[in-house]
Order: sequence, then C-alpha cells, then structure tokens
Amino acid sequence: MRQHLNLPNAVTSVSLLAGFAALLVVSGQLALAALLVTLAAVLDGVDGALARRAGGDRTFGAQLDSLTDLLCFCVVPAFALYSVVQRDAPVAGAVASGSFLLAGAWRLARFPLVQQQAHFVGLPTPAAGVLLMFLALWAPGLAVLLGAGLLSVLMASCVRFPTVPTAAGLVRLGRRRGQLPRRRRGGNRRPLAPRLVERARHPGRRRPGRPGRRAARTRRMLRRLRPAGVLRRDKH
Repeated sequence: MRQHLNLPNAVTSVSLLAGFAALLVVSGQLALAALLVTLAAVLDGVDGALARRAGGDRTFGAQLDSLTDLLCFCVVPAFALYSVVQRDAPVAGAVASGSFLLAGAWRLARFPLVQQQAHFVGLPTPAAGVLLMFLALWAPGLAVLLGAGLLSVLMASCVRFPTVPTAAGLVRLGRRRGQLPRRRRGGNRRPLAPRLVERARHPGRRRPGRPGRRAARTRRMLRRLRPAGVLRRDKH
C-alpha cells in the first residue's frame, strides 16, 4: 500500500470522509450536508488536477475516485431527496432517489470507457450531486422530484458537456472576439493607387521573378493614372 500513499489519493480520501460525514447529518442538518458535498466536489477537482500533474500509474486513484463519487454525489443526494419528500410523496421519493442513484452509478461505470479530453459524456456526477443537494435544501418537494428526474436523465444520456479547460478556452476566445473589431475583407491591403505610386518611385523594390505580363499591365495602369495627376514626382 505504500506505493499508493501520495497527495492525490490523500485528497480523494478526505473527499470520501467529507461524503461520509454528509451522510451522517443529512437527515437532521441538510444545510451542513450540502456544504460537505460541495467541499467533496471541490476536492474531487483538486485531486484530478494533482493526479494529472503527477502522472504515473493512476489505476488505484481512479478506482478510489469512482467509489468516492458514488458515495458523495449519488448516495448522499439520494438520501437528501428522500428525506425531503418522504412525508408528502414517499413512493415517488423512493423511485426518484433510486433512479438518481442508479443513473449516477451507470455514469461512473461508463466514464472510463468513453473518457474524452475535451468533453464529458453525460452530466458529471459531482455537478448533479451538488445541484440536487441545493434543490433539496431550497426548492419545494415537487420541484425536487422533477429536478432529480432531469438530472438522472442527463447523467445517463450521451449529451456532451465541456470540461473545465475547454469551457475556459471558449470563454477566453469569446472575450478576444468581443474585444477585437471585425476586419473587412481585404482591409489589410492598401489602395491600388498608392501601391502603384510606390512602385513607380522605387522600381528597385519590386520582388524578383515577377512575370512580364504583370509588369506590362502595371505600366499601362500607370499611364492611365498619370494624366489624372495621381503620380507626382518628388521635388529634389
């Protein structure tokens, strides 16, 4: 076990303990349980970043992280949902809680099979668990049931959700596009007449290897522009 004692696994273990503490107080202190689940979600993002930076064999850490996510973001929110609606709708609460737990477990089992770098397949369980905890804390019973159903469908679906680096990159790209004015087509090019004037005044600056037809066309255009007074010789 010594080879598995590292900082990412230690952070994941703290997240697991936070989820267990939330499970102990979910029936009587729902606000504290919601804060503990939120803390576990933050630690889940931290241990992932630490594991990617450390590199090496992450098989043990990945399994531990999946078990932690199952407890913190599936089991605890399901208990919170049932504790809120058990008086008014015990059967519907049991069905919604079981559906949320099953969808989260399927989502975690599918994650290593369809893992992508730029997006998640299905709503991540930390986001779903935190959202359900705060719905159970503030929303009425019917809204909690509907929200749990929607979150369960999103977790089990194949809808793509961007990862945090991808979303940050899209935000930066949108800011850059909003700050820079749009350029018109051909806006970087100078007008034709000044370019011809510069070629006439400084013939030595022409690029070598140009075809003769283009040079002849340039001379004809210069003859047309000369009577109009566009070309003016430098005064020495």
